Amino acid sequence: MKRMQTWKKILFVGTCGVLALVLLEGICRTEWSLRAEAPFLSPNLYFYYPELRAVLEAEEGGEGDLDVLLLGGSVLHEDWGTIPQTLQERLTLAARREVRVHNLARPGHTTLDSWYKYRRAAARDFDLVLVYHGINELRLNNCPEDVFRPDYGHYSWYRVINRFERRPGWPDLALLYALIYRGTRLHEKVIAPDAYISRDRPEDSMVRFGGEIKTVQAFQRNLTSLLDLARERKQPVILMTFCSYLPENYTLERFQEGALDYCLHSCAVEIWGEREHVVKGLQAHNRVIRNLEERFSEGVRLVDQEERMPRGRDYFNDVCHLTQRGCDVFVENIVRGIGDLLPPGGPAGGRGGEPAP
Repeated sequence: MKRMQTWKKILFVGTCGVLALVLLEGICRTEWSLRAEAPFLSPNLYFYYPELRAVLEAEEGGEGDLDVLLLGGSVLHEDWGTIPQTLQERLTLAARREVRVHNLARPGHTTLDSWYKYRRAAARDFDLVLVYHGINELRLNNCPEDVFRPDYGHYSWYRVINRFERRPGWPDLALLYALIYRGTRLHEKVIAPDAYISRDRPEDSMVRFGGEIKTVQAFQRNLTSLLDLARERKQPVILMTFCSYLPENYTLERFQEGALDYCLHSCAVEIWGEREHVVKGLQAHNRVIRNLEERFSEGVRLVDQEERMPRGRDYFNDVCHLTQRGCDVFVENIVRGIGDLLPPGGPAGGRGGEPAP
């Protein structure tokens, strides 16, 4: 009798525990679906990379369609310019076939985000993969060397994502994601705030460390991983150097007054660090991109946007974001520069790499 009562208690406690977990999981899924705009039944992946859903769940295109994948930051995002739409239009005219552009670029994302996203989406059959990175990584340099982490874990966004991307066998529970996320935020805000950089503009006390470009090796490693997988999948890649424009008379005060040779004066360069440090960092990252193009010569084409983009208010809204005219030239550089990477029936006229007029 006592044994039966014991088993009933165990069963009752176990049932309550399961119900509590189910309830907590439901609450967490509701919260993250609202915060990340991901469906209730979405996996954790869609909580931190919701843009992947449109790519992974898209129907396969018809025979002869051209599927193009965009990887990068805000410059390629629809909210900051017209590059995706313009590229689709220009490639449709050039290739004389239906073109579908799958845009995984998001504001603030780095090569690590693009590597993770491409690895998740690489099983899809892409005819071209366009990669455009260079500036967002520079924010991560604004810290002492002993704080910097090559996996970018000194930025709490990556401290969370790295745990899941390195452990694909973890159960796909929103509750687990919520615990990791809140534990990381607690660690960042209370336990060890000095181990992280700011999630917003770099702190004034930290920008002096940005002159040491600590991201170069990680930048190269992330792109190399992406290119290795693209070569394995036989998906041609267009690497682009990062184009920027900083007038000689740039100061934050002049920028805030709208007195510089920009059109809209959208984002001050101080979002990424001190002016001189950003220039130095972009040069270092562009060297990596050019070297990788030489190393992965087969199946990879370099479009040297840094060299070929004109400068001035007609083309730039700030240090990196482009005006409508700037977007048009940016896309024209791509179309003219891809050469034999475009399947037969591609752009006529003009030599591969010829600059846009």
